[in-house]
Amino acid sequence: MREISGCVGHLTPLEQRKLQQAWVYLIRLGPSSASKPLIEGNLLDTPENSREFMRHLNPTTLGDFSKFLWRCICIEHPDALVLRFLHARKWDVEKGVAMLVSAVSWRQETRIEEDIVQQGEAVGLKKSPSPEEKGFIDQYRTGKSFVRGVDREGRPVFTVKVRLHDPHKQPSKSLEMYILHTFESIRMLVKPSSDKACIIFDMTGFGLRNVDLHVFKFLTTVFEARYPETLGVVLIHNAPFVFWGVWKAVKGWMDPVVANKIHFTRTKDDLERFTTTENLSSELGGDDVWEYKYIDPIPGENDRMDQVEERDMIHGERDKLAFEFERLTLEWIAYDPLSDAAKEKQALRDRVADELRQNYWRLDPYLRARNYYHRVGVVDEDGRVDFQAAA
Repeated sequence: MREISGCVGHLTPLEQRKLQQAWVYLIRLGPSSASKPLIEGNLLDTPENSREFMRHLNPTTLGDFSKFLWRCICIEHPDALVLRFLHARKWDVEKGVAMLVSAVSWRQETRIEEDIVQQGEAVGLKKSPSPEEKGFIDQYRTGKSFVRGVDREGRPVFTVKVRLHDPHKQPSKSLEMYILHTFESIRMLVKPSSDKACIIFDMTGFGLRNVDLHVFKFLTTVFEARYPETLGVVLIHNAPFVFWGVWKAVKGWMDPVVANKIHFTRTKDDLERFTTTENLSSELGGDDVWEYKYIDPIPGENDRMDQVEERDMIHGERDKLAFEFERLTLEWIAYDPLSDAAKEKQALRDRVADELRQNYWRLDPYLRARNYYHRVGVVDEDGRVDFQAAA
């Protein structure tokens, strides 16, 4: 698998400096007890125009920004999250930070952790789910989309069978919940250095009955503004003639960066430019004969979410690790990226980031309702991922 430039561990000195500058803004936005003394001592002083930018960025709706930022960081290196937003804004630090702040605020307002991650597929256990909840879980039962295998870059492959989508069978809110829950599940499955996904839209059998401009627009907005740089490549496979009229409208909504990641494929050979025969389903001409079958939530699988004392203990350990990461970041910011001191501090930050990742997997069963990928063994309790486990 080739190395990807601009990612954690593969940054140029200029990119590292941009990353340091972004952390200056983020720590100023939500100073913890670790960072306040240094901020007050002007170690993190910034030019006057940047101070004005900070005042503009500091919305009262965010409250404790540091707290909500750390809620966004799950298994990934904290730098990886920041880098995605810098990439999305072509390394313009102020624009990248503004975009990240907006995404953090959106997650808070949308209640991603509470309604999407913590509740998730557990709504399938309710005796009287709401119409939106029933519509949400029914999306998984249709088999319209799933993660299976990896592409040539080691990225999880998310396949969407568009012909199975009927926009009239559920409320639009259900579809939005399903999309967001899917994104949060994929975040759980990606690995460092290949922390993006490959998406195959299988357009075989697509017709006007499947057209859903609301979903297309929602997907475009979410990919671009809320989960930037999570797309490695998008393959639109076997699109029929009727699709091209829809595509003209959809393409006009897209950021050119996202549009450039889209490729149209027609044959097995086209698909094998991006994935191997072993990882390609037999339905698309490959060797993988696996077929998706949804497994409903199991009573009792989320019992640990009620164990508040154990959850708080592990969360307390995570808070200490986050505190240590911020402290090391404050020290790392002070050095030139090429200096030995900066490299030493970066190594320490990487070590704490790895401890944060391990801690998250201990915490995950207390925060996230078990999902399909847990039940079929694609991901285990220690975070080990086997994309062929559901064979």
